[in-house]
Amino acid sequence: MIHMVSRRLRHRTDEPGGREIPLDPERPRIVVSELLHQFDPDGQALFLVEFHRNTG
Repeated sequence: MIHMVSRRLRHRTDEPGGREIPLDPERPRIVVSELLHQFDPDGQALFLVEFHRNTG
């Protein structure tokens, strides 16, 4: 999960029909690591990345 602390990031998925989603402190986002993706900061940005493992 990506948590924005300050400013914004643009999250872009690279699969066919991919889209760009803005992230800011009010909108965290779960990112599936198996999908190709990129993040672009909108200026200087501070963010936290949490990694979770599916145990089921």
